[in-house]
Amino acid sequence: MRRRRLGAAALASALAVALVSAAYSEDDPSGEAAGRLRAVTLDGREVAGLVGLAPRSLFVASFHRAANGSGRAWRAALDEDDRTGGWSVYSVVVLEGAPRMIRRLVVRGLRGEAPAERHGSFLVVEEGADAWRALAGSEGVGEDQEDAVFVVRLESGQVCARYRGLVSAAALDRLFSAPCGP
Repeated sequence: MRRRRLGAAALASALAVALVSAAYSEDDPSGEAAGRLRAVTLDGREVAGLVGLAPRSLFVASFHRAANGSGRAWRAALDEDDRTGGWSVYSVVVLEGAPRMIRRLVVRGLRGEAPAERHGSFLVVEEGADAWRALAGSEGVGEDQEDAVFVVRLESGQVCARYRGLVSAAALDRLFSAPCGP
């Protein structure tokens, strides 16, 4: 029984993904998907839509455990990049479908691992992962691959850049140099 619990906990931990916020995109001009975004920060604040999230945000999203390592690499690269000084980066854990006990274990583990000052940047998604997928540009196909990491740049409620793939200097340059606005 203990082995089974540890396996389930490892599986749930593998669901951890880095994410930020997004609102409006050409694919969703009404912003409907943004209105369906729901999460809770590690410090207990509820997030509905984009209320309370920074207008200049970056998110890294992987929706399958196979891409978790790549998602962590993206987050580390964004945290170290000087160009992110004026941006907010949110790490999101998608636990939709995981048993309640597993969700609690994962959240408790994250609270212990993450510095207290970063708890507000960790978003836990227990339902509505499809809204986050829509904003990331994932069609749900091929999410079980190492390179299935989605990075989105959001400015003033508009998705300015999306990238799928492994982190690289060229990918970071492309992400930050993409034009935004009309």
